[in-house]
Amino acid sequence: MDNMKKVANSSCNDGVLLRMGLNDNKAGMEGLDKEKINKIIMEATKGSKFYVNELKKDQQVNQRIEKMMQLKEKITAQQLLKAQLQVDKLVMELEQNRNLSSTIVHIDMDAFYAAVEMRDNPELKEKPIAVGSMSMLSTSNYHARRFGVRAAMPGFIAKRLCPHLTIVPLNFEKYSKVSKEVREILAEYDPNFMPMGLDEAYLNITEHLEERLNWPEERRRFFFNTESTTGIDKDGMNMSAKFNKAEVSSSPVLFEDDTSLMDDNLEQRGLSVENSVVFGTSAEEVVKEIRFRIEQKTQLTASAGIAPNTMLAKMCSDRNKPNGQYRISPERLAVLDFLKDLPIRKVPGIGKVTEKMLKALGIVTCSELYHQRALLSLLFSEVSWRNFLDISLGLGSTHLEKDGERKSMSTERTFSEINTAEDQYSLCRELCRDLAQELQREGLKGKTVTLKLKNVNFEVKTRASTVLSSVATEEEIFTVAKDLLGTEIDSVAPHPLRIRLMGVRVSGFLTEEEKKYQQKSITSFLKSGKEVGSLMLQTQKSNQEYFTKNSQAPHRGSFFDQKRAARQLNRENISPNKSTRDLSKRQQCTNPSQGAKRSGLTASQSVSKKAKSSNSKHTIKMFFK
Repeated sequence: MDNMKKVANSSCNDGVLLRMGLNDNKAGMEGLDKEKINKIIMEATKGSKFYVNELKKDQQVNQRIEKMMQLKEKITAQQLLKAQLQVDKLVMELEQNRNLSSTIVHIDMDAFYAAVEMRDNPELKEKPIAVGSMSMLSTSNYHARRFGVRAAMPGFIAKRLCPHLTIVPLNFEKYSKVSKEVREILAEYDPNFMPMGLDEAYLNITEHLEERLNWPEERRRFFFNTESTTGIDKDGMNMSAKFNKAEVSSSPVLFEDDTSLMDDNLEQRGLSVENSVVFGTSAEEVVKEIRFRIEQKTQLTASAGIAPNTMLAKMCSDRNKPNGQYRISPERLAVLDFLKDLPIRKVPGIGKVTEKMLKALGIVTCSELYHQRALLSLLFSEVSWRNFLDISLGLGSTHLEKDGERKSMSTERTFSEINTAEDQYSLCRELCRDLAQELQREGLKGKTVTLKLKNVNFEVKTRASTVLSSVATEEEIFTVAKDLLGTEIDSVAPHPLRIRLMGVRVSGFLTEEEKKYQQKSITSFLKSGKEVGSLMLQTQKSNQEYFTKNSQAPHRGSFFDQKRAARQLNRENISPNKSTRDLSKRQQCTNPSQGAKRSGLTASQSVSKKAKSSNSKHTIKMFFK
């Protein structure tokens, strides 16, 4: 009996370690003492709410694996053979349509947030640092990674791994400014590049490569300035020294087309040909040039991957981190050779849950993913096994979404516990302000606002509301998000809502066609009667009063006492006939299972993610009378 308990505990610990332990597939974490690091992580977390939540998630994964293995036992040899024939037929079709004509680049800034902090504070350069808080880290530098400290790790665990770790608070305003500088460079190579957060981007440089073949040498020449550089490439050489034997650096000078005029002015501008570097016309040279310009302009380094599609480019950028690049030749055999021994966890989109499920089937590498293609088609959904097949063949997208095709935009913060309504509303407004700035910068408007919350037990809930008119400004987004937050606060009353993460997302962006149609509809509607303007004015006034009441009213007693007092006052001051209708409305608005909205112009959708229940969506439509 005791042995069985030990085996169960061991299996349990192994599962939790797969979720929380060292992932030595990450850049900068190769060759570490995995056993020692995992032991420290277990000792630091065991018994904590974080550990309990991870344990609960792992048990859910184990249940899924158990069902999968039961299904596997029932599969007959005949079924497997039939599946093999069907999948192989599909493989032939996919191979015939394999596209190797595009040159996709994935640019990934090295330990971006941490690198910015080290650049701005030289005292941090040789120290292990992480950016975030004791609750959660967003990234760590390569010094800290040697201790097992990584992104998405609670700071208190990181401190146990590296007691002398310096944790720097996040500064998104600063990171956004640097990101903008990088994006300005990328846009010169692909105006339609696709940013992924502040520190990553995909570019399709196929057209640029064709144009570049006709460029004169001077157009591909960049000069060093006299400031020292911080860039050390994968070979351990100073970036400037590598491209030119002189140890000089910082912003490059990109020449205009008129090379004769430039030559005449070189001496006047204090520039020397010996103090410059000329890049070639190949894809590798273009990416070296991009990385060089980023390093010179920002004093930060970037890694890059070059491949025929986005999935492969992403994996390539991780191959020679930090400050390196890698290219897969646009040939089928080169692609398959790259994937052959690649761990599945290195593949974008395969996380710890999928890794564990595949590992239960004996699948650890991409080649094993291909060999088990028939079995996977019988055990997983069509979407999943088709994705596994694409991965094993090295097939991916060459299409980069334009801004107008973007599905959503979001921002979130992780922090120490916040349990007062006043602080929560304040944080919610701050997130809405940040998100509004991003939306307006991209010229986007959306109809669905989603609020994401993680409580102190690490349980995540999201509430969504779809409004009749698209939103983009701080006030518009906050109007919806505030009501969603209020619903969640009311749902736990009289207890306080205790959270450690909050996020706001806007989605449901209008397409160009919808924007045109909406504009025509609004114009026609406004011509139909002046009363519309009066209604809009009343609505705006009502919303403004609502903001003022919730944002500026002094807090006497608890938030919940005020809510109850206000409701009681309303009951005493309304007529009997009106009372019945308003009471019904209040019951709808305060019922968390309905996820109802307080705003009369919205149709709300509430989605609660709970461990033992599937997502539930309820919509309540409320109209002006």
